[in-house]
Amino acid sequence: MTKVIISLLAYTFKAIVFAVIAYAGIIFGKKFRDSKDAGRAVESQEGK
Repeated sequence: MTKVIISLLAYTFKAIVFAVIAYAGIIFGKKFRDSKDAGRAVESQEGK
């Protein structure tokens, strides 16, 4: 029974870690994309 609980905790920990990594990727990817788009908007305004 102890091995089952330890295994469950290990998989739960792994799932939480992967979820945090995925969430961080989404948030930082969006911020990177927004800053990149803002830079392109400034460049297109300067070209006119």
